[in-house]
Amino acid sequence: MAAEAWSAVLVTTTLIGFGLAIWQAVRAEQLNKRERDLDWPRFRSAASDLARSVDRSDFTPEVILALSERGAIVAHLVARELRTQVPVVTAAYLGKPDQSAELPGHEAVRGTKAVLFLPDGIAGFKGRRLLLLDDFVMTGDGLQSVIDALLRKGFERTEIRSGAVVATRISIVSKKGPDYFGRETTGFDFYFPWGRAE
Repeated sequence: MAAEAWSAVLVTTTLIGFGLAIWQAVRAEQLNKRERDLDWPRFRSAASDLARSVDRSDFTPEVILALSERGAIVAHLVARELRTQVPVVTAAYLGKPDQSAELPGHEAVRGTKAVLFLPDGIAGFKGRRLLLLDDFVMTGDGLQSVIDALLRKGFERTEIRSGAVVATRISIVSKKGPDYFGRETTGFDFYFPWGRAE
């Protein structure tokens, strides 16, 4: 009789433990998804955090360079929240670096995953503080390529800062990430309101 009671207790606690483990795994995945996914309200909140980081720093941008069409969304949101009005210049972006596309009046800055077309007119802003903005910085290699291109155009490194709504931990640790960011993530699997981060 006692053995049967202990067996029943063990079976019951095992089932309860198994159920709790499944519930915790599901809950952890929901929290993980919430952490890596930004809907529009959370995206706007992260962009506001980014703007506040810029405003609190010792760097007051005089020009914003948006590094893609998604970067232009970020630039618009950040520019609206800065203490001073700042003009926004948008660089063209092509998601396939193996294509030999050219854009008149632009310098092609080739990265491992994309080509950014830097407007030649950006050189006219030399001597002014330039803030580069994008939605996501994965490794920081593309961002570094743009900074290198700007240095070749005559900008001083002290005149350039960068920001992103989301930066990966790897970009931050490698010192290739943005100077300012709204959110940090540990992985590349991140989703914005318009889809998966690229």
